[in-house]
Amino acid sequence: MKDIGFQFPVDDSGQWDGFNDPGIEHFTGNRLQHLGREVPQNTIDAKTGSPARISIALIKVPAKTLPGYKDLVDAISRCTTAAAKDKSDKASKFFEAASKLLSAKDLSILQIRDANTTGLSGPCENGTPFFAMLKATGQSQKPGTSTGSYGIGKFAPFAVSELRTVFVSTIWSDASGKHHHYVQGKSVLMSHLDAKGATRRGTGFWGRRKGCLPITELNDAVPDWLRMSDANGDLTGQCGTMLSIIGFSPAKGWQQVLAANIVENFFGAIWRGELEVEIKDGPKISAETIDDVLGNDAVRSSIADQPGEPELFSNVADYLNTLKGGAEVELAKTENLHLGTCELRILVGENLPKRVAVLRNGMLITEGLPGLKRFSDFKEFAAVLECTAEKGLSLLRAMEPPRHDAFEPDRLPPDRRAVGRTALRELAEWVRKMLIRHAKDPVQEETNLDELADYFGDEEEEGEGSRREENPTGRIILRARAIKAKPNRGGAAVGASDQNPEDEGTTGLDGGPDSGEQGGTLDNKDGTAHNEAAKGDDPQAEGAGGGPAKGSALPQRTLFTGLPLADVRAVPLAPAKRRVAFTPSTNGQLVIELQDSGTDTNYALAAVGTDVGQVEHGRIVKVEAVAGTRIVMEVELAEPFIGTLRVVANAI
Repeated sequence: MKDIGFQFPVDDSGQWDGFNDPGIEHFTGNRLQHLGREVPQNTIDAKTGSPARISIALIKVPAKTLPGYKDLVDAISRCTTAAAKDKSDKASKFFEAASKLLSAKDLSILQIRDANTTGLSGPCENGTPFFAMLKATGQSQKPGTSTGSYGIGKFAPFAVSELRTVFVSTIWSDASGKHHHYVQGKSVLMSHLDAKGATRRGTGFWGRRKGCLPITELNDAVPDWLRMSDANGDLTGQCGTMLSIIGFSPAKGWQQVLAANIVENFFGAIWRGELEVEIKDGPKISAETIDDVLGNDAVRSSIADQPGEPELFSNVADYLNTLKGGAEVELAKTENLHLGTCELRILVGENLPKRVAVLRNGMLITEGLPGLKRFSDFKEFAAVLECTAEKGLSLLRAMEPPRHDAFEPDRLPPDRRAVGRTALRELAEWVRKMLIRHAKDPVQEETNLDELADYFGDEEEEGEGSRREENPTGRIILRARAIKAKPNRGGAAVGASDQNPEDEGTTGLDGGPDSGEQGGTLDNKDGTAHNEAAKGDDPQAEGAGGGPAKGSALPQRTLFTGLPLADVRAVPLAPAKRRVAFTPSTNGQLVIELQDSGTDTNYALAAVGTDVGQVEHGRIVKVEAVAGTRIVMEVELAEPFIGTLRVVANAI
């Protein structure tokens, strides 16, 4: 059949197609990552029911049985000559490798077939999906709310072909219900000269040579592996599209890499039952199995070398749990003027990423919406944001770049850019407001930043008299001098532990021997509360009941070594109850005292109950400590307490 083969059209315009095709270059980095994002977009956009299904398999065929084999070999040979003339080392190496690939016994072909979709509707004329896929440049025949929009994603399969050649098979039905089967190949190489010296375009097509048209009937030119009909040749119920990527080089674990990227990008559509993917010799992805895929260590480790991985893979598991909803998930809705109805789901818990995932049509667009990137003073959370109104989906889609990984208002027409900016700003402001409501700790406690005392203190030098009272509203004086620690008087000890329990991520003001902190504690043998301020020579004496009081003697105090504690936390459970957590630095038994941290003096708080150790004289004793092992206890205080809690630990 001389009228069927690869045809690279003559170019009499004097132009030259170089090797670096912009469409393919867009997807050359992390090629499987892009393939796993771009191909399912087309499937979702063309689905006729849920779920749309994708099957992926690697096959091998004898190289010489490839349709248009001799034409392709000849074109690549001529491109090799053209690349040498262009002095393109990159192109020369590609075509040299392509020639070896075609001279091998077998060719590896990655086939991706979808079902429960419309297929690529024809005929092959400008304005139809088939024409947009095979012939048009920068054209997309998709509605305003579809996942794709630029007509650039169709180049992703070419980026994973070592021959830059893809065959497209599709079955579609026309308005009368008649089914059609189209097959066409496309090869994106570079301009070259034919035997007569005429310039040939870099892009060629397999099919009918005249007009570069697809094969529209099942004849001997179409091998079995390019056919989508059933075993009897029937097209009914077979609508869909199949990509055959020629010269696919299967790296080890490619199935897991592809599965990971599909799950990351389309977890929303998968969980909602809109998409299923089956990879031969690899994971099956569906609403029922997506949790297993996200928990698969082999899938997770397969993408460890991709940018942002495996953090994104872990985040997606958290986003999925958020999307599922439940008693722990907060659901908020708003009506945005330009976007319509938007929904936000918030899950608060430990080890969550503090990020907001923005989904459109079940596809992850971004985790970095402007205004929603920094949440240092928030609880750990995961949030999923979606627009559910058609007008909002259309506006968001129009602001996305070709990779669909951000929102850029400047991509809109000039008269719509202000609308896009306003919509995104108002959306981000609303999301942050909801996060403040549901995922931000109220400020409940304060503490003295004693580690800054070297720079902000105002102690007099020894022998200069008592400390001056500074005007708190006056000029701040910075003195770069160390402050001498006061000598121990009346049994007060240097080195009590002091840390803001809510200051996440710090090792705390642990008040070690160099801190200069007076951290004396009580040894109140009878357990009575004293309500009189200490007088006399010891200005640091403290009362046991939460402050000084009248009419009682100064209790005896013990010398405390002030063991350093890390990551101290104190969470109010009730007015007189706290959950206290810390990490000790030593082994052995500890005595724990809780104190009301004051500006000048720390007063002991009497404990009356604990679930760790036991209470003696208002302190918690016999607390078994292992260095580096976290201790968490619930402590009942003698009286309700509001203020800054200070934790002091000493070894027995």
